[in-house]
Amino acid sequence: DLLLDMAGGYSSSKLLLTLDTVKFFAHHHTEDHFSFLAVPANSRHRTTFHAILTRLQLSPTGEEKLGLSFQQFLEPIVNTFNQLENLSANELRNEAARRPLIGIFRDLRGIASSLHNRKTYCMLFDILQPRYLSILAKVADVWHDQIDVIVSLLRFLHEFCHNKANRVNFDQSSPNGILLFRATSDVVCAFGSRLLATPAPPNGDTEIYKRRYKNMSLCLNVLNSSLGGNYVCFGVFALYNDPALDKALDVGLKMIMTVTLEDVLAYPKLSKSYYGFVEIIFRNHIKTVLALENNVLMQLMTAVHEGLQASDSSLSSLCANSIDHFATYYFENNGKEKVEIHNLNKHLNSQPNLFPSLTATLFNLLLFGSPQNHWAVVKPMLSLMLASETSFTSYKEHLISTQTMENQQLLNDAFTKLLADVQRSLNSANRDRFTQKLTAFRVAARSFLTL
Repeated sequence: DLLLDMAGGYSSSKLLLTLDTVKFFAHHHTEDHFSFLAVPANSRHRTTFHAILTRLQLSPTGEEKLGLSFQQFLEPIVNTFNQLENLSANELRNEAARRPLIGIFRDLRGIASSLHNRKTYCMLFDILQPRYLSILAKVADVWHDQIDVIVSLLRFLHEFCHNKANRVNFDQSSPNGILLFRATSDVVCAFGSRLLATPAPPNGDTEIYKRRYKNMSLCLNVLNSSLGGNYVCFGVFALYNDPALDKALDVGLKMIMTVTLEDVLAYPKLSKSYYGFVEIIFRNHIKTVLALENNVLMQLMTAVHEGLQASDSSLSSLCANSIDHFATYYFENNGKEKVEIHNLNKHLNSQPNLFPSLTATLFNLLLFGSPQNHWAVVKPMLSLMLASETSFTSYKEHLISTQTMENQQLLNDAFTKLLADVQRSLNSANRDRFTQKLTAFRVAARSFLTL
């Protein structure tokens, strides 16, 4: 960790580049020269080691001081890929391939983690695409049941797809964003299909997270980074009948449908990837969501409803955003001749209590919930009120009826102030104004409300 911090500092990195030892590291970063890289228990250190060397290599004077280019620095990894790419599925599954696969994915994860801008990211992308990225789906298929291989693969791909600092930013005429998503979709579908075909461990299995949910969570993280990276025009896939998007969404949905709500809330890493995926599909792929069978959509909405009440504010925020996307779409499109609206109305007709229950939960959290969840729950309240005014009116009347005569008048006045000057619009100005009013409403109402 000290060396990693030094490699990230301006003066300390310049000092490191003058050391012959560091030059030797950069030219010989393989198991042949550093035996610790071959020890499975040191896999995390292997990733850190390559992150350090990449930082130094890509520093302003790194190439000159170290005496090698970025492409030369990656030669050991490229050579390993060259040995693996022509192997048949049976040969690739051989134990002799296990350690090289884990090694290059660990190394690449460290390298990718140190790429912080478009130029350096594209340097790695151009080396891996198209020749080597296609190997990843093959590995995901044949090694799907081996945790050590799959974890190293998915963690690398998650890092590689993560658009931090807007580094995944290709030219307007470049197809690379689509090619990257296709490669990602192939891996997700290869692994996800195998996982879904594998019988789930029995209820109560203490190893269920390690044996199933850990890899599922990592796979969802990969999908979330790809779907939320803003480097793919997803409309292209339907336009040209490319199934990559639909297949990835289908596998993602099928995976989360196999997880019980109890397990979703029991494992923090799983819950974050689960609700992260739900939020993204509600935000960017609402048509796919509304085309689901009613029981599937209601299972999602039940999970969102429960997650909204989680003590972890990051989870409740994801769930609140999902509700906001759902209600906003309904408010802005209801009455239009669209297949999606027809589907949505069918869902609502079959579950008429959906909007009322969400409205009641949100207001109860606002008025009686913990302060840390306050900002998480306010975002969807305006869109939900506009989408179903009757739900809000019913909740208001019910809450007022539970109070003393004196408090009824106070609460009615508080609601009147809340709704004053609120427009039937979801533009930013109106949302901001209503958020401020909700905060004032919360403070005023909590001063006299009784449960």
